[in-house]
Amino acid sequence: MGDKGEVAENKQSKDCQVIRYTWRIENFTSSNVSKLYSGIFKVNGSRWRLLTFPKGNGVEFLSVYLDVADKDSLPDGWSRTAKFTINLINQMNSTKSVKKETEHQFKARESDWGFTSFFPLSKLHDKYAGYLVDGTCVIEAEVSVTHVFHVSSDEPSDSPVPINRSVSQPVDLDDVESIYIKAESFLKSISKESTSSVSDATCAAPLFKEYAILAKGRFIELISLPLDNIVDPKHETAMIESLSILGDNLSLFSDEQAKQIMQLKDNFPTTIQNWRDSFKVKVSCQRSLSTFEKTKNLLEDSVNTEKEIKTKLKELKIREEELKVQLETLQNENKRLMEERVDVSKQTQQIYALAEEQAGKIEGKEVEMDLANKNLEDLKSNWASMKSLFPISTKNPVLLFTGSQLPTVDTQTFLVTVSVLGAITLSLFLGLKGDPLPCERCAGNGGTKCVFCNDGKMKLETGLVDCRVCKGTGLIFCKKCGGSGYSRRL
Repeated sequence: MGDKGEVAENKQSKDCQVIRYTWRIENFTSSNVSKLYSGIFKVNGSRWRLLTFPKGNGVEFLSVYLDVADKDSLPDGWSRTAKFTINLINQMNSTKSVKKETEHQFKARESDWGFTSFFPLSKLHDKYAGYLVDGTCVIEAEVSVTHVFHVSSDEPSDSPVPINRSVSQPVDLDDVESIYIKAESFLKSISKESTSSVSDATCAAPLFKEYAILAKGRFIELISLPLDNIVDPKHETAMIESLSILGDNLSLFSDEQAKQIMQLKDNFPTTIQNWRDSFKVKVSCQRSLSTFEKTKNLLEDSVNTEKEIKTKLKELKIREEELKVQLETLQNENKRLMEERVDVSKQTQQIYALAEEQAGKIEGKEVEMDLANKNLEDLKSNWASMKSLFPISTKNPVLLFTGSQLPTVDTQTFLVTVSVLGAITLSLFLGLKGDPLPCERCAGNGGTKCVFCNDGKMKLETGLVDCRVCKGTGLIFCKKCGGSGYSRRL
């Protein structure tokens, strides 16, 4: 595994130096080592480096820390406070980079500090997430040193006064008092050192004891607060300092309390970080649930709308099928009427031809009929005249052709009698009617169904009106039977 691409940038803020250090770790995914150190960089003369656990420091997370590089060469009692930010760079989308910030007082027993659960390994190794590209991981750190404190019995320090460049932070009176007591105790111990170390300890002990008592009171006040308040950076820093002081003054507590204080001192940073991580997860989940609820409501509205549309489409489909049936019925009726009209037209043509033929034949028949009628009248008149010549006697009726009582009839009288009888017989024969039979043409209806209307009604734009062809009767007058529906048998 390589550490190529390490870059340190110097940024000078108003009151302190800020160094940005970029660490490119190549072949990150193929490494089998448990932990890796970056190159060393300096901030205000202090030597630092980054420490990472590629497979997690006992957890399924990437673990990243800031480490004091020269801790083994520093004198006893050294400490330095640094405010730093660690950023896991997303190489595909910089807006998705993961950034965490903290502040810590480094000392011999706490020479590295950072984030055990920095980022889930499952997301880190997702090839589409952008945190590992071609097996390379990029971690960036910004470090500023706010306090440096050296203690050495061999040589005086180049900086005998602690450096505090973080003037922009809010002032806490307890912190000020703590620093004051520490400085005063240190000065008194220095002034007494040349005379007697025993006397030194005698004078300094009460002040350090008083400092520890103040730290105990501050600790009791802080431990009574809810954890939601403890995560406030102000209270977090005060708790870390109180635990640091009380860790050297466990005699102020019972054995059980001392045990709990040491355990809390070791676990407090992890507890706070876990709380913050969990709180972020909670907020993210709440936001996701809220978004999901809105999306769910939109989905329900969309489904209901689609359901209504489907119902309307189903109704329209049923209506469409009904209209298709009606249209098919109308088309069939139209086809039937067209076929019937064609048949009627053929019949009309035949009847028309017959009528023309008969019209030619009956020319002059009216004259013949008038003559026949005149002859009949004359015959009747002659018959009446002849009848008057032979009055009927009730005593001696005349019997023609029978009996010897008939008088002799001359030839002229006989011919007239025969003519009269023949005319009467012909007249009776021509005028005799037989039993009525249904008309073959109209089938006894007196006419045929009108093809231009429906039951005598025609449909116009203004509405239904009487048919102009059949005059509202619904039938065409049969000329063969004269509308009677019966024919004569001659």
